[in-house]
Amino acid sequence: MNNDQIFKDRARVLDEDLAGRASTAGADALLAEVVSLERVPARRRRLLLTPGRSLLGLAAAAAAVAVIAPAMLSDGTISVGPRPSTSVSTTAGPTAQQILLAAAVAVAKAPASGDYWRTATVDQWMLTDPTRSYVLEGGRSLETWLAKRPDLQYWRIWQDLGVKPATPQDEAVWRAAGAPASWRYPKNMKTENLFSVPSRPLEAAAGERTAERLYGKWKGSAGDLAGKDMTWKEVRAIPGEQDKLRNYLEERIGRLELSSGSGMDVEEARAHILLRDCVGIISGLPASPEVRASAYRILASLPGIRAEGEMTDPLGRRGQTLSYQEEIEPGLFTQVQLVVDPSTGLLLAEVRTNTTELANGRQAELRLSTSFQAIGWTDDRPQLPTRRN
Repeated sequence: MNNDQIFKDRARVLDEDLAGRASTAGADALLAEVVSLERVPARRRRLLLTPGRSLLGLAAAAAAVAVIAPAMLSDGTISVGPRPSTSVSTTAGPTAQQILLAAAVAVAKAPASGDYWRTATVDQWMLTDPTRSYVLEGGRSLETWLAKRPDLQYWRIWQDLGVKPATPQDEAVWRAAGAPASWRYPKNMKTENLFSVPSRPLEAAAGERTAERLYGKWKGSAGDLAGKDMTWKEVRAIPGEQDKLRNYLEERIGRLELSSGSGMDVEEARAHILLRDCVGIISGLPASPEVRASAYRILASLPGIRAEGEMTDPLGRRGQTLSYQEEIEPGLFTQVQLVVDPSTGLLLAEVRTNTTELANGRQAELRLSTSFQAIGWTDDRPQLPTRRN
């Protein structure tokens, strides 16, 4: 009996625990079963992307999972810090493969249809103030409601959550600077490619919750995969079986024109894009539960993803953490963490961490995160605010 069949059998036994709500008992029980299986060693190969800047935009498009303050932040966030440590934790616990396979079992049981495909996220980002004296943190909530039925409307609902000093240390410097409530950035500000210079002033106060009815290219759209718009028909045609899904994704990647200059390893670039495509499927594409489960299984087969144990995501939820590195150029890295709830198959959050040097020489962390509050089908209707665009 293969591992997938064992997982399916265990899922039936744990049906009540894995029926759609996060259950610690269910997650622990399923992970215990997975850990007890014989581990299949992954092929040893470095999964560090080493292309030149010609691939930066493509990798960024594949990584984008939500609208984050348009014209404020760069799609491609890279690190200028030293290469992160690759030491493996000795703490006993489930491996990355086991966590991902458990999530595959759970997500395969998710609802397969509804009136709306809904994603709800909270995006949080950090950047320095215009004088590079302290770090600011801002955020935005975003809901997207996509409807297959022609009598239902597409909606996007968002709210800017305001800007504040990121840490108590940053708050002390902010207060010494007069506690400003808005920040205007010079166009020529040096950012070391960690963020784009905001085109309008940042405001400390939160904005009003706003709804926008989606027209134009959104008509008939089912979202996008790796930056390419997908119709409902195209999404339904994505194969659900693991090998067929991998062939489908690799065939799409094979049509991309990847430059071989500036020390770029095209094979590793394609492996990284495959990883990002799978994350894109589980984080928002309205594909079938079988497709989403197979995306998790493909991730479980890839090298370079490490388990880091349980952690709290930016919204305070507990989940199993997986990490990998993105090398955009030789010597330029970003650390990526995926926080997963194995009991539901829900991707809780994706967090990118970089470092920068402030004006006084202090090393500071800059994080960019997307927390997923809801991903999936619903028969509910959006609760629309009074303000409409």
